[in-house]
Amino acid sequence: MTGMPTKINHVGLAVPDIEAFLRKSAPLYEQFGRGPMIVNERQKVRELFVTDGATTIELLEPLGAGSPLQSFLNRNPTGGLIHLALEVADLDAAIARVTAAGGRLVVAPVPDVAFGERRIAFVFLGGQITELIELPR
Repeated sequence: MTGMPTKINHVGLAVPDIEAFLRKSAPLYEQFGRGPMIVNERQKVRELFVTDGATTIELLEPLGAGSPLQSFLNRNPTGGLIHLALEVADLDAAIARVTAAGGRLVVAPVPDVAFGERRIAFVFLGGQITELIELPR
């Protein structure tokens, strides 16, 4: 069915400082593989992916005062789960399915540096923010 998610890509955690989080959490994450630190000017975040080989966690830190993460961190100063990311073959169809179900588009489709310029969007449905990542065409 068009617009249906194909799999979970990652779990997004907002933290005030990625390096400090990893130092404090070393007993939990020191064995996980780490990707490069990404400075994402479009999304106004710094991000780092860590993985156990099966599951990927995206650590997100605000990049300046205008970051969309800042209001979340104001309410949750130590950070926390901010989104799940799902892969979809057709991003526009997936957004249409969400809005038809009573959800709303939070961040319109935009190419993302963390995913090789594939388009992403954020939607709100069922009380949760979900990132949708378009699969390569």
